[in-house]
Amino acid sequence: MGGAPGRSNGCDTCVRRKVKCDLQRPQCARCLRGGHRCGGYERTRKFIHTFAEPQQGFGGNSAQYRRESTLAVVNVNAQIRSQLFSLFVDSYVPSQPTGRVNWRCHRAANVLEDFPPLMGGENSQLLDRAVMALATGFVGRKFGDQRLTRQGIVLYNNSIQAFTKLISRSGLPVQEVLCANIAFQLYEVINCTYGFAGWMAHVQGANAVIAHNLRNLENNQLSSLMLREMKLSNIFHAIGKSRSALDSFPMWKSVSPADDQPMEQIIDILMECTGLVEDTSNIQSENDARRIVESGQRINKKIADWYESFETNALGRLYTRMSTRSDKRPNTRPIFPERYEFATVEVAESHMLYWAASLMIQTLLYEFERQREDSRDEYSHQASQSNVEAHRTSATFLGGAKFYAGQICHGVGYFPTTAYAYSGWA
Repeated sequence: MGGAPGRSNGCDTCVRRKVKCDLQRPQCARCLRGGHRCGGYERTRKFIHTFAEPQQGFGGNSAQYRRESTLAVVNVNAQIRSQLFSLFVDSYVPSQPTGRVNWRCHRAANVLEDFPPLMGGENSQLLDRAVMALATGFVGRKFGDQRLTRQGIVLYNNSIQAFTKLISRSGLPVQEVLCANIAFQLYEVINCTYGFAGWMAHVQGANAVIAHNLRNLENNQLSSLMLREMKLSNIFHAIGKSRSALDSFPMWKSVSPADDQPMEQIIDILMECTGLVEDTSNIQSENDARRIVESGQRINKKIADWYESFETNALGRLYTRMSTRSDKRPNTRPIFPERYEFATVEVAESHMLYWAASLMIQTLLYEFERQREDSRDEYSHQASQSNVEAHRTSATFLGGAKFYAGQICHGVGYFPTTAYAYSGWA
């Protein structure tokens, strides 16, 4: 006999006829000999959906229940997701080379390395989708796999839809949502084809989440690294829009770093610099001009004091000057006659941010003084002498700006080296 339904291994036809099946695949021989259509070995499944009925309250009024929007769990093998994300992290954020001294940090200061413990959890559906989209798209582009690239686009679009559903829920998992937002930002930076409008939209979305849910954010190392990433994103966004990051989103004034690290300090100084960018574009009176000059000089002194403390507290030299290998081809020479070998990646990042802040302040002060000189020349009869002085000032500024830009490029040039291949340069 075919046995009890649900426990028999026979085909559907033999089970229904209650006869013994010979288990031949893909169609059993008993059905073929008898002229019956073999139903195969796949069991039909019946899904039973149950819903909680609202209880009747006193007076016949039914209780009102608010239905929370839910997210379906990502139907992706966890091992595949981990492998793709590992490929992304190894390429985009490599770990410290062995044998190098780690300066003032006991771990790699990158928020991406703290994503895996949050993935696969009860509140990680959005993060799982975002990480899978980021890793799939990156690996597809890196290895020229069009199938993975297209799959990354589909996963990214699904993640955005999931974010729209999740944002309306009560009890928002703030940490997971902000981590997913960082993954969205990186996806837009890596895969953008029409500018950075998508990246800017995610920055504004993260600011809105932080403004409404900052008190619910856990106070741990991951949150500190995450807020650091958000601050840097706001700095770049504010510079691009010529707006103050602190005035646009005042909650950043109350967000103080959990530890007194040099990176946190220079980022806070850069946040102040964005305010000067906006003020320079909105000068209405001489008092405004005087206030801007005083603010610029104050920030410039703060930058200089920071670098002095940065060098003093270092355990050794911040960087070593190394000669650049000359190209064997004739009539060619390297862009930089020497390269900088920094103590750590964190030192290189701090070096870049310091010179970027210095260049920003010097550019703003120079532009402000140039505008004031132009306005004075309109009412002055000694314009020729003023033009000569302006030309000398311009030449001095350009010389300093080239030096600042060179220092920034030295920091950037450190990342594509073979030992680090940092931030997707591999």
